[in-house]
Amino acid sequence: MFEKTALTTAKAIYWLAICSGAIWLAWVCFANLPLWAAVILFAIALPLAAMAGAPLAAGTSFAAGVLVAAVLAVYRRATHSGA
Repeated sequence: MFEKTALTTAKAIYWLAICSGAIWLAWVCFANLPLWAAVILFAIALPLAAMAGAPLAAGTSFAAGVLVAAVLAVYRRATHSGA
């Protein structure tokens, strides 16, 4: 149960981080640059940002998932031992 909770939380946080980063990059490119420059910069910057950001997002989401699972395990243990 601990692993399932950690994995589910980590996946959710990972996808939120990656998607919000891609949306932010698209907004920066397409809202602030001419169309031709935005298309070229977005096509170059998206793979670079993905290579740089994916390990950081994965590590952070893994740590958050383990933390949530640990808190949930402690909470369940505390509520079951008192009853």
